[in-house]
Amino acid sequence: MNVSMVGLPDRAEAKRICDRLLSTPVAPGAYSHFINVGTTSILESLDRNYFESALADGISCFKYLQGDYGAGKTQFIHCLASYAWKHQIVTSIVNIGLECPFNSPLAIYKSVVSSFLPPAERGQDPLPKKGIEILMQNWIRKQMESRGWSEGQEVDSRIRSDVGRAFNDILFGARDMQAESGVRALGKMLLNMMCGAEPSVTDTELLGWVRGESIRSTALRRGYGLNEPVNDQNAFNRLKTIISVLRDRMGHRGFLIAFDEGRRTASFRRGSIKQKQAIENMLTMINENAEGEFSGVMFLYAATPDFRSDVITKYTALNDRIGSASFAKGRPMVPFIDLDEVNTDDVITQIGERFLAVFATAYEVEWNREIQEANLEVLKKAEHKETYKVTPRTFVYHLCMLLKTQMEKQRRITDEEAVDFVLSNKLPVEEDSSR
Repeated sequence: MNVSMVGLPDRAEAKRICDRLLSTPVAPGAYSHFINVGTTSILESLDRNYFESALADGISCFKYLQGDYGAGKTQFIHCLASYAWKHQIVTSIVNIGLECPFNSPLAIYKSVVSSFLPPAERGQDPLPKKGIEILMQNWIRKQMESRGWSEGQEVDSRIRSDVGRAFNDILFGARDMQAESGVRALGKMLLNMMCGAEPSVTDTELLGWVRGESIRSTALRRGYGLNEPVNDQNAFNRLKTIISVLRDRMGHRGFLIAFDEGRRTASFRRGSIKQKQAIENMLTMINENAEGEFSGVMFLYAATPDFRSDVITKYTALNDRIGSASFAKGRPMVPFIDLDEVNTDDVITQIGERFLAVFATAYEVEWNREIQEANLEVLKKAEHKETYKVTPRTFVYHLCMLLKTQMEKQRRITDEEAVDFVLSNKLPVEEDSSR
């Protein structure tokens, strides 16, 4: 994958984008930046102010991303990840929901650690698997390759010893010494496996323990001093410790940890204990991040406007920290980013133009510009008739379906057809006049 922010995808990438969007109208993961429109100035500012050097220097931040359903929050997060990879920033994108309710520090820990993704290599797709063990394996492999080792070769003892030094010495001052010991032990175990060792039962237990599973065993206690699994009380300190080891001993420049809530604000009853705990967890991240506890981390939380009106405004401390002034060129460091301000009619038109280009690349179709530009306007008008404001997700969903039919036969659709299409998701089939 080419993570450059300029240009179109190649044909294979364009085909994957179209296939994904025609089957499921959600952001196409690591390919999102190819179809991104409207948020480039925000992304470039975050890139310039944080990814280029600030995170590597240990500076941290919290960003609150707001947008209505379909406004492009997930798209924005994946685009931001593409910028992060350019600067060798590790990413972890977590979906808030049943598997990760934000009221549980343990669930947050497990989701973040299991979602770590190494920076994508220039010209390559991101790794298909993710997790702390994938991140560490990737680092070990690169270190071995930089010392002359190649896949399939026996690992020279000097290379093994040299790479293993990162996991030898204790990181004094770590917030949680069991987590510090566990991560270093995991590094040694992964290095041994890269050198040909077969995983043992204890190795499997060790990986599960670091990933947050409730594992207690005599082997872990005697071998590594690991007697207490991760829980809600120690989860944040352990996450801080893991990040410290990954930064200080393995040289990772920084971390983008993004939480994508979608429409899940209703999962906690207003004013409930669970909701209050979720707010406390968010405040912990904001406050301790500002104090440098999570060194070199950009935390991002994405939610709908309902979360602000129903929850944030009821908690003064949180409301004050997020603020009401949204990102702008003159204030790039503020926490609040409002996507609903970005999605203007002009941006929707630009999205249409981008998709004409992507479909043309994917299917080698030559568009009749006059016909298709007219269709974009008609479709946009139809969307406006049915909704107060056209959202990128809805527009992209209908546009992809429309372009699929237009590839077979290009023709102008009428206002009535466009409205019916928006309501039913089906375009009338034009009868063959030669029959």
